Amino acid sequence: MLHHVNALADGAVTLAYNPFSGVTPTFGPFGPLLTSKIGMFLGLVWALGFSFVGYQLVIAIAKVSASKKNGYGDNLDDAKKDLLLTASATVGLASVPVIFGILATVK
Repeated sequence: MLHHVNALADGAVTLAYNPFSGVTPTFGPFGPLLTSKIGMFLGLVWALGFSFVGYQLVIAIAKVSASKKNGYGDNLDDAKKDLLLTASATVGLASVPVIFGILATVK
């Protein structure tokens, strides 16, 4: 009896709608870049840099929070400068793939 229930369940799963049928994964405009060793190295450097800047952003937010909580005015000004610098670096690194994608698609 259990065998028939499993067979019915298997048949129902195969008849279900699959939204990913016919979809093939691709890197889009980054495909040619990521096939070369230099491109993979640049991608690795970008990923490591983005991770480092993200970590520094968390540290800067914690410094601003601690300075506000403890009432250190001098430290708060320095922490805000660090936060602004790391936030702008994060936005800059996040925009690099977008800019490359735009430049790669323009002919």
